[in-house]
Amino acid sequence: MQISSLVGKPVLTRSGEWLGYVIALRLSRDFKKLSCLICADGDEEEFFLPMRAVFSAEDAVIAGGKRADAPTGIPCPVGRPAYTHTGEFCGAVADVDLGDAPALMIADGSGERRVPVSCTVPGETVIVYPSEEERRRAGSGRRKTAGMHRTAVPHSAPARRESAVPVPSKEQDKAAKAGPALPSDEPPARTSGEVPAAEEEHTATKEPATAGHVAYRLDRTNLLGRRVKRSVYNARGVAIATAGERITAEMIARARRENRLLALTVNTLTNFY
Repeated sequence: MQISSLVGKPVLTRSGEWLGYVIALRLSRDFKKLSCLICADGDEEEFFLPMRAVFSAEDAVIAGGKRADAPTGIPCPVGRPAYTHTGEFCGAVADVDLGDAPALMIADGSGERRVPVSCTVPGETVIVYPSEEERRRAGSGRRKTAGMHRTAVPHSAPARRESAVPVPSKEQDKAAKAGPALPSDEPPARTSGEVPAAEEEHTATKEPATAGHVAYRLDRTNLLGRRVKRSVYNARGVAIATAGERITAEMIARARRENRLLALTVNTLTNFY
């Protein structure tokens, strides 16, 4: 089952009450089935719908009242760029084919090609290998290298045991006989690695560095203000967004009503058009 048609579909109860619409998908780790739907209600508040609560997903998603407290599964890689294992750009993920032999549909300027998930390493970018054997070999090489780093510490002679009773040095013995030192107006010398209390307090109040990479999500937050690279049309051939335009909230709402939110996303976040 390809999942592109689910993004933008309305979510209804079994009695026909409108709950919202699908804005993102979460997959199982083996890419064989959907784990969770991320939806938005009429106030654009997100809610998480586990797949066990979904009864049908044909023309609309028919679901029960059960909702999840947090999303489950892994993010859907649709819209993410794909590169070969040698670093060459080969397109972007346009769709995911679920099932017993899951695959990523990778699109470039000339069309789409089906790549088995077993030949890829999905992430913020998708790495594509020519075969499953090549991917396994690359993974085993990384594990072997990591193991070599862990065992590369040379086994030196056992450390000398410290005496149970410390023996004072000559300097310490002289200092003890001389008595306590008189106070001095000069600040004590700072030893290597020592931080004064004022600096330590200032350091403790510093805010932690923000994450350099924000988690990817197929939703309106990622789309607003971005420029469309290829025009998106509805089923009647009417333009929803034309090439060169910047995405607006009205444009996203129109794409959602026409079930073209995924097409708008792919034509906005990828760079091969």
